Amino acid sequence: MKKLLLVPFVFLILACSTKYIKFSPSKNEIITTDRLSQFLENNPSPKVVLRTPNFSSQTTEEEDISYLYSAIEKELLSNGFVVRDRNLFNQVVSNNENTVDYAKLKAKTDTDLIIELIKLDREVIYETNKYHTDKGKSGLLDDPYKQYGAAVEFKVVLIDNNEFAGTYKFHYAPCSEGNGCEISESFKERMKRIEKQKEGYVIVEKDVLEEFMRHATLRLVEDMRD
Repeated sequence: MKKLLLVPFVFLILACSTKYIKFSPSKNEIITTDRLSQFLENNPSPKVVLRTPNFSSQTTEEEDISYLYSAIEKELLSNGFVVRDRNLFNQVVSNNENTVDYAKLKAKTDTDLIIELIKLDREVIYETNKYHTDKGKSGLLDDPYKQYGAAVEFKVVLIDNNEFAGTYKFHYAPCSEGNGCEISESFKERMKRIEKQKEGYVIVEKDVLEEFMRHATLRLVEDMRD
């Protein structure tokens, strides 16, 4: 009798293995110049301004992601940069009748670098049909699972001579750390909302996106100085 009871018990353990999926982030895209790294070596505390996309006709979107701009500026400050007020900087530029003499702009704003946020994409789809279990097994799902990731791209300009100094694109993939994400009912429901485009305006959670932006800014600083 004892031997007969062992078979369904073992089957139950195998059947209850938790399944996880894991996404691999896209490769970061870095183009930087020696001139920039040399400048930063000679000027470890440069004066910078963060320029952001113009959302003048999309006030709600500007308000929604202003906390991300703040996260970028705080990370720059914590890494020794002197951060200029971007609103005042934009006002100086706009007062110049849309033509920019960078020598005059540098003198008026006392700024060394312009760090421009070219693009922020919060709807980067990651998908996979591979899974693994907490028992070390792996396999393929019948259908791929999808989740939203994000990507951010910066451009850097040396203001003294209007020199292009580099572009830097960084990627965030969900479920990329540790075991990844457990395939639970709530996870399945989230995927269904994504497929039906009913996830709502904030695609990636606010705290996750803010942490990604801070990490991307840190990587930006490291790559600029490298």
